[in-house]
Amino acid sequence: MPETTAETTRRTTAFQLIRTTATAEAVHHRRGGDGMPPANWEMYRALTAALETWHATGTLAEDSLLLTEWLATEMIAYVLQHQGDQERLDRWLRDEGDRVCQGQKHPHPAGPTAVEIMSVIAADATARPDQPAGADQLARIAVPYLRYLREGSEVEDAREVALTFALWAGAHLSALMGHDAERIASYTAERIG
Repeated sequence: MPETTAETTRRTTAFQLIRTTATAEAVHHRRGGDGMPPANWEMYRALTAALETWHATGTLAEDSLLLTEWLATEMIAYVLQHQGDQERLDRWLRDEGDRVCQGQKHPHPAGPTAVEIMSVIAADATARPDQPAGADQLARIAVPYLRYLREGSEVEDAREVALTFALWAGAHLSALMGHDAERIASYTAERIG
């Protein structure tokens, strides 16, 4: 069954976010930078515009959930590739989940929700390492995701979750590609395909 335009848009948006963050990470790393690269306000505005469009058409919850699914699936695929097997992925997820949950102290953190979503995707990662979730798995992702979106702040909250995954996935993809911007561009272009 061919993808719909909405599915293509969500997938393309996910890979554009990942490519942008991975490329920024690669350039920052190659220049000897420590920590995260500087904020990319153009990417932030482009993501906000997409989310606001979905909000205006009444599809924000569905479209942003499926965008998050793409981002989280790619993130877990990169970590699985780096870790090598399901057992090491599970251990990484427990350790990373603890670190994220302990490190995020503000009143409405996106990190714990992202970790919960990654846990659902990671449970089936070796069977479908680079494909979006099936209906049952998507429903299990939807529970924490939709619970995170506050009434009146849906665009802001959807953006925080998407940016969290984009930043994490970009850093992992950059590392997998040896911080080579050309390899990152080639890989993501092929995945958008």
